[in-house]
Amino acid sequence: MTLLNLRLAACGLAIAAAPMTAGQALAWGHTGHVSIGQVAADSLPSDLKGFLLTDKAETDISEWNAELDVSKTAGNIHDFERDPGHFVDISDDGTIAGVTSIANMPSSRRDFDTVLRTATPTQTQYGIGYLYYSLVDGWQQVRKDFAYIRAFSKGEKTAKSFADKAFFHTQLQLRKKLTLRDIGVWGHYVADASQPMHVSVHFNGWGNFPNPNNFTTAPIHAPFEGTYVKQFVTVQAIKKALPPYHDCQCAIEVREAQYLQATLAQIPMTYQLAVPSQNYTVSDAKAVKFVTARVAAGAAELRDQIIDAWNSSATWTVGFPLIKVADIESGAVQVTRNSFWSD
Repeated sequence: MTLLNLRLAACGLAIAAAPMTAGQALAWGHTGHVSIGQVAADSLPSDLKGFLLTDKAETDISEWNAELDVSKTAGNIHDFERDPGHFVDISDDGTIAGVTSIANMPSSRRDFDTVLRTATPTQTQYGIGYLYYSLVDGWQQVRKDFAYIRAFSKGEKTAKSFADKAFFHTQLQLRKKLTLRDIGVWGHYVADASQPMHVSVHFNGWGNFPNPNNFTTAPIHAPFEGTYVKQFVTVQAIKKALPPYHDCQCAIEVREAQYLQATLAQIPMTYQLAVPSQNYTVSDAKAVKFVTARVAAGAAELRDQIIDAWNSSATWTVGFPLIKVADIESGAVQVTRNSFWSD
């Protein structure tokens, strides 16, 4: 069984070429993902919420946070290409397959895959997982969405003709809808990255590794992120555990690496608490508090990265040829319909 198939089995998915009729791979489960999206959206600053969100935006973001699990089993090619984006297997020594590290990631998935193929035994992004790239890719898309929202908003206010005003109004409404979906879907990966077993070689029991602490080898992945959250973690508790906004004042590539490293550091506690919780099947105060904190970490990171994407969008570009958003918002450039999609 390949490493990817082991991953799918850990999450409850049918594998190989057989028709995929088993349950979904529920990273955090539907309950956890919806809760993370809800808490993140609800905790955004009021000025950002007022600019971007509609009355039902919180619902949209929270439900779309689960979409990448809902869409699983759409087909073998669909799943084979997408499923490795939910995880990355980091070793106890901090390396990935012994050839790179999360703090020194190649600049693209292509280059990552090339490096992995030098490992012994040979690895690929499909076996090791490319969650880091899912995080960066999704954030960059949301930043671009925000840049267009800024540009279209200004264009609608300053349009000198009815046709231009109608154009910008339509584009703005469409972009806001798309942005909510982009945040929700990308947010799924942000949520996954707060689950320690999604960033470790110990992804479903300790596995065939040195085990001086005698950690369980039982399949604890699914109960940890699924039934345990549904039974014992509440939205109120997540909100209470939510840390304040953190601005790392760094590039998104650095922020995502730091986020994954912080989650990886929780692996020992994840396995220590498997004992009193009976492999995450019965309520234990310390285990419930820990799992709640991990869900809250995902919600906080999603909130923080949405804020960062919004702030960064003010310095980005839109249109073709590219126009600086700052020039549009300052009035230095007057945009019209022909500034966009003019071919």
